[in-house]
Formats: sequence, C-alpha cells, structure tokens
Amino acid sequence: MKKLLFILCLFFSLTASSQCVLNQSNTITPPGPYSPGQVVTVNYTLGYFYQLNINWIIAFQINLGPGWTNLQPIIAPVGGGSQSGYWLWDLQNTYPSGLNFGPGWRFVNSSWWYPDYGTNSTGPFTMRFRLTVVQTCIPDNLSISMSVFGDCLTGGWSNGV
Repeated sequence: MKKLLFILCLFFSLTASSQCVLNQSNTITPPGPYSPGQVVTVNYTLGYFYQLNINWIIAFQINLGPGWTNLQPIIAPVGGGSQSGYWLWDLQNTYPSGLNFGPGWRFVNSSWWYPDYGTNSTGPFTMRFRLTVVQTCIPDNLSISMSVFGDCLTGGWSNGV
C-alpha cells in the first residue's frame, strides 16, 4: 500500500519584512502538514505602516518557496487613504527605481500629479490569497513571506531614507 506523502511546512507562519512594518498577524488554513495538491488559504494583516519621511506604502509582494503553485488573490488589501487609487493584483511590474515587483498587490494612485505615490494610509491592511501544494513525491520548501514596500524604494517619492 502506498503511503500518502506529507510535505512538511518549513515555516508554519508567514513572515514579513520591512523596516516600517508593525503589528502583523496571519492565519494559514488548514494548518500543516500538507499533502500534494492540497489548497491552503492565507489571511495576512499588517497592523501599522510607519511612514518614515512621508514614505507611503505602495506594495505587498508575496514570496513563496518552490513547494507552492497556483497563487490566487482572493481579497485585495483593505485599508485606503485620503487620495484616489486602488490595489491592483500584478504578477510583475518594474517601478521607476528599477525594482522588479511581483507577484502581489500594488497601489495604483490615480491622481494625475502623483501617479507613482503609494497610499497615505498607515493601516491596518488586511488581505487574503490561496495557493496549492505542488504535486511532488519529495519534501519541498513551503515557506511564505511578505515583502512590504514604500514609495521611496520604488522611486515614487524621493525624500525617503
């Protein structure tokens, strides 16, 4: 009888990186271990984005280990700001600074005078996505991390540090 191979999740929680990111939380449903082909839903909340030198949040990039496939957005970041714009799911985007972004959500500022600025909201931001464990017979890396970018890094704001 064949045994069902369980793929061990190397990281049971989502990690996020940015110097201005505070009060993060996440839930991963169902919790591991996982089997090939299993679908997993991730809810991520960024509680607060510190706007150092008026650096506004502009993007959430999802970084996945090679054991994941079929990344699907479910709920875009909820948390606006006072300027016009929207969160766009994007697989790849090159910002004015040359930063290659994706996959994830990026803020599209629809004002004609500041099109490369992020959102002036400090949060909280909540989002949800779904992914699938790769069909494989060997254990694979199932890490999940979130990179959070401000508009000074992307070239939209030149006064950032």
